[in-house]
Amino acid sequence: MSTSDVPHPTPPHTRCQFFLPKKNRFCANSPLGASSFCGNHTPRPESNWIPCPIDPSHVVLEGNLEGHVQRCPLAKRLKALEGERYYRKGVNKGWDDEGEEEEEVSCGMKRKGVYGMSVGRFWELFGRIRDVHGGVCDGRIRESFRVKEACGAWIKGEVDRKLPYQEKHVLQQASILGNLEDIGVLKSSSEARELSYASESSRENKSDAAAVIEFGAGRGYLTQMLADCYGIQKVFLVERKSYKLKADRSLRQKETLVLERLRIDIEDLDLNAVQSLTGIPYLAIGKHLCGPATDLTLRCCLSEGVDQAVRDHLCGLAVATCCHHLSQWMHYPKISFPMMPAE
Repeated sequence: MSTSDVPHPTPPHTRCQFFLPKKNRFCANSPLGASSFCGNHTPRPESNWIPCPIDPSHVVLEGNLEGHVQRCPLAKRLKALEGERYYRKGVNKGWDDEGEEEEEVSCGMKRKGVYGMSVGRFWELFGRIRDVHGGVCDGRIRESFRVKEACGAWIKGEVDRKLPYQEKHVLQQASILGNLEDIGVLKSSSEARELSYASESSRENKSDAAAVIEFGAGRGYLTQMLADCYGIQKVFLVERKSYKLKADRSLRQKETLVLERLRIDIEDLDLNAVQSLTGIPYLAIGKHLCGPATDLTLRCCLSEGVDQAVRDHLCGLAVATCCHHLSQWMHYPKISFPMMPAE
């Protein structure tokens, strides 16, 4: 007899009557009023649920829409953001050459376009992409995996046990920082301590960044490694979502570190208006900037809308991209960069 054929014991009336097959028990929540089910499991007609007009990532009962709009978490956050000087809706979004907003192409539309091609047309497109990639990248873009001595404690796992440790992510983070050290925009913590005795006016090297902005920071553990290994004293964490188990608590325990978390979409961040960044040399970093977030970051730091003073204080930029299928042409910054000579 299978487990599904075994009759389930009747739950007490003080508990929700919904059975959870994966947990092999009834829901432990209390029922609502005269219902036999809790709020999560009360049966409702699907037609009564509609996407929230403010945040379509969740749904709401049609009858409760008016009240929900007033207390939607995203609405409250947007209202709070409107009071911040650095919030400018869509400032980094991107526009076409005529200044008109382009239509966003969804992943489904991209898939439909590819699946609708004939085999011959598909291979023709594939060949064109390969030729363009080879002409632009061949011999110019190379693999650069760098792990420096400064990150030794992290590589060996000799860090606070309370910090999450996954070798894959640690190696990726260490290589991002190692490449920045290679080009001279990061110094190990011992060198940073020596520099801290010098006044700002005595610094001759423009690459001595006093601050770091981590875009798409998530929980902030790339910045955690950066602060541990390179002695940076001022960090900005830019992230639109709220996360638990963030590195913020550990970072705030560092007496010499000033931490500022900006909960905002990169698309809406105006660096010109971040007062605590004014006149400070800084680095821009990011690990796994999903889809168009890389393009938004480049626009945020380097577009023509950014004050020349802010652009001049950018010492270096290093990001690891991901989810390229989510990228949109409208966000592409069309910024030229000097290519590094091939080794």
